[in-house]
Amino acid sequence: MVISAVTYSYMSNQRLDQLEEKLAYLEAANAELSEEIFRQQQEIATLTKAHHQLLERFAEMQEADSDAISGSKPTALEQRPPHY
Repeated sequence: MVISAVTYSYMSNQRLDQLEEKLAYLEAANAELSEEIFRQQQEIATLTKAHHQLLERFAEMQEADSDAISGSKPTALEQRPPHY
């Protein structure tokens, strides 16, 4: 079977077009994934900050409770809120 130069050129151009289409799709998918990773990194940073703040509050409450046990301060639950 002999393939003419015109047929071969058409097949090459068709294959090249398919490869370019696939490459464009992969580039778009890569950009979407990069944006999602960036968004998730921001969310992780926000959650990590909130977690550290909660740990600090918890440590302060434990310290206040241990002080209350020794009799120096009332516990966090025994303290009156500022609006009383």
